[in-house]
Amino acid sequence: MQLWRSSAVASRAPPAPAHRRVRAAAFKVELTHEGKTHVLEVPQGSSILEVALDKGLDLPHDCKLGVCMTCPAKLVKGTVDQSGCMLSDDITEKGYALLCVAQPTSDCKIQTISEDELLDMQFGM
Repeated sequence: MQLWRSSAVASRAPPAPAHRRVRAAAFKVELTHEGKTHVLEVPQGSSILEVALDKGLDLPHDCKLGVCMTCPAKLVKGTVDQSGCMLSDDITEKGYALLCVAQPTSDCKIQTISEDELLDMQFGM
């Protein structure tokens, strides 16, 4: 005896139970810029700047590569990965970040700072 199945039925698997669905990790980032705090949900692997710009925030930026240092910030709480940016290790250890390459690895509170403040720290200008 041969059973016949419609290809439409055979190709439809039942949805996974809600408790077994995998959701991409996203982190809550509280970004303070010019005295106003914005709450962002930043997906794993995305930069804070990328999401902020998508949400319509007007933040200083230029190269988006971690080189020009026009998008500096100070990490108040939490952690970010900013591998490959031009900041020295001692500056990143003090909590400074470049928003264009900073990808949260936890929920964060971060505050934008002036480019001059970062350049003074980085190069002693």
